[in-house]
Amino acid sequence: MKFFPAPCLLVILAVIPLKTLAADENDAELIRSMQRQQHIDAELLTDANVRFEQPLEKNNYVLSEDETPCTRVNYISLDDKTVRKFSFLPSVLMKETAFKTGMCLGSNNLSRLQKAAQQILIVRGYLTSQAIIQPQNMDSGILKLRVSAGEIGDIRYEEKRDGKSAEGSISAFNNKFPLYRNKILNLRDVEQGLENLRRLSSVKTDIQIIPSEEEGKSDLQIKWQQNKPIRFSIGIDDAGGKTTGKYQGNVALSFDNPLGLSDLFYVSYGRGLVHKTDLTDATGTETESGSRSYSVHYSVPVKKWLFSFNHNGHRYHEATEGYSVNYDYNGKQYQSSLAAERMLWRNRFHKTSVGMKLWTRQTYKYIDDAEIEVQRRRSAGWEAELRHRAYLNRWQLDGKLSYKRGTGMRQSMPAPEENGGGTIPGTSRMKIITAGLDAAAPFMLGKQQFFYATAIQAQWNKTPLVAQDKLSIGSRYTVRGFDGEQSLSGERGFYWQNTLGWHFHPRHQFYLGADYGRVSGESAQYASGKRLAGAVAGFRGSHKVGGMFAYDLFAGKPLHKPKGFQTTNTVYGFNLNYSF
Repeated sequence: MKFFPAPCLLVILAVIPLKTLAADENDAELIRSMQRQQHIDAELLTDANVRFEQPLEKNNYVLSEDETPCTRVNYISLDDKTVRKFSFLPSVLMKETAFKTGMCLGSNNLSRLQKAAQQILIVRGYLTSQAIIQPQNMDSGILKLRVSAGEIGDIRYEEKRDGKSAEGSISAFNNKFPLYRNKILNLRDVEQGLENLRRLSSVKTDIQIIPSEEEGKSDLQIKWQQNKPIRFSIGIDDAGGKTTGKYQGNVALSFDNPLGLSDLFYVSYGRGLVHKTDLTDATGTETESGSRSYSVHYSVPVKKWLFSFNHNGHRYHEATEGYSVNYDYNGKQYQSSLAAERMLWRNRFHKTSVGMKLWTRQTYKYIDDAEIEVQRRRSAGWEAELRHRAYLNRWQLDGKLSYKRGTGMRQSMPAPEENGGGTIPGTSRMKIITAGLDAAAPFMLGKQQFFYATAIQAQWNKTPLVAQDKLSIGSRYTVRGFDGEQSLSGERGFYWQNTLGWHFHPRHQFYLGADYGRVSGESAQYASGKRLAGAVAGFRGSHKVGGMFAYDLFAGKPLHKPKGFQTTNTVYGFNLNYSF
């Protein structure tokens, strides 16, 4: 391997245009590839979401104060035989029924209290537990409430693969449900287990809670069926760069449940196809441009945990015109991460999870086959993330807050900017805060079904940032309406996407979008502008043709851009995918 140490850069600058070696300019290809890979990964993962509709009584449980005969009660508590898990019940019950100290309660109010307590248990997911007010002496002014806990008996699976019995395919390991024999049954744990099973798109599941042969217990009967665990997909889009290949092809191979753990493994490979820049010099030597990328993913749920590993790589070549000969300016980047996420809490309308990720990133750049040492990057660190999902009437809201920190682990090295290798300061020990909020809701106009979706993503920095860590806007994945050849970037900023869609046919929709983004920070302070706004209109959907064919066809237009910002006046784009 050849190297270009720092002194040799004077020679390089003499034969290659200066803009070719600008860090931000050439990192645009890596940033474009990273955004595209994130989009591909999101399509290969299934967002399983299970919420049981619970039959709730809409009764008013407020206690009356004019009942006779009655007994004066100062306080409501649990009796000694009730487990501590239900310690929340008395305080919630007194609030829901408007209980006041010293109220005089008769048979009707006591019955109302018991029904209210049972309803509270159902709302909390304890479907098979029973709230009981037994005959008791209340001369002390204390009303004792007992909860008979409904426990799990057996957990049984009925397993089929491709229509045939497949015993042990999913039941061999007890990692899917955060439930076990003799544990108190809670509907939230059942939902969590079903999400762990349904995270695989080739799997269909159903569950029944049935009486057990043991008194006070219930059995779970789980029907699990998998069809064609190995899936293949092929796609093409025009999300690449003009130099390295506007049209990008991608193939992916997925394997659902390879180890019987409801785990997922997939590999994908992509490359530039046509519409790229190739140069031929006076001697007839051809210098080709192009790009290729790959990714590997494995994830496995363990009760309330999800563990995942990701690795991806990107390689690009840019044919660069010199004064006498042409050069191949090329680079490669590798990223890996190991993540763990845990569901902290969930109820009927909310769920909150927290995650931690260890990550590494290496970047190398070359002229022909000689490495430019001063542009070598190697960084690593950790990232903490908090996620929350909420259901408010028709709205589904997803919020995310994360903190990313670069450290000295895995032989990290200072960024070139720290050694005077760039005019804008940056560091491999970055501190970045990101936040995101997505919201979507369906609605009807007459007999037509519509939806509205909005998403905002923001970033703040606590240290100088290198180009790959900055917020970059101006692509189909950020502010739509631009061709992605040029972008605005900054240490801080946000972008806001808004989409209005019409389901004119099942699984097909027409949509309109309007986006806005702004960047700021040290690297953006001398830019001619910091804001972008764009609009888009398109059709997208899917159709079953043997496998599943999915499409997205759109046209976009810039609404606002800085002076001198280069982009086409009207942008056309597509994304086609076929999976089977």
